[in-house]
Amino acid sequence: MYTVRIAEITGCRYTGVELNASYVEDECKKWAEEHGVSNQGEFYQGSMLDPPSHVREQKYTHILSLGAMLYVHNDIDKFLETIASCSTAETKIFIWDFVCNKDWTECGELNRHMKMEYPIRSREDVQERMKNSRLNLTEFQDFTPYIVPGYKVMERECRKRDPNMEFLTFPLMGKAFMDGTMSYVYYCLELK
Repeated sequence: MYTVRIAEITGCRYTGVELNASYVEDECKKWAEEHGVSNQGEFYQGSMLDPPSHVREQKYTHILSLGAMLYVHNDIDKFLETIASCSTAETKIFIWDFVCNKDWTECGELNRHMKMEYPIRSREDVQERMKNSRLNLTEFQDFTPYIVPGYKVMERECRKRDPNMEFLTFPLMGKAFMDGTMSYVYYCLELK
């Protein structure tokens, strides 16, 4: 879990928001305690579109969304506004996200793993939404080439256990990265 590890390495304070209440109790808080950082912050159950009021009303030095924004691609404008409302001119915002490079109707195999009820947006569409928000995109990078080797190992190991990938479908994401259907990207933003 990124939050706990970052707090452990840097000594920073943190506030974590997770939709799944049992994950907050059974994993996040437990891991923070095991790694000696439970006194540096709190984890809360809530939506990243509508975080608990005590989270939403704070201002933060850094905001991280690591591999989670794709779950709100259907309401990305509200997500960006939520981030902006928790920011000051000095806040650094880092987002890792997945974007689709093809029409979503052509991504049936990928969606067999992801089970998304709405399309994953393209890089251009996400960046246009950012441009129309209260946030300014200061840096962008496509990290796909750096994660493909890990997915090759993952696919090999999953196929040992599930040769037809009926249950262990995570390698389908790796295949989507390798064939250019999807990209793993990084955005750095700040308040306008």
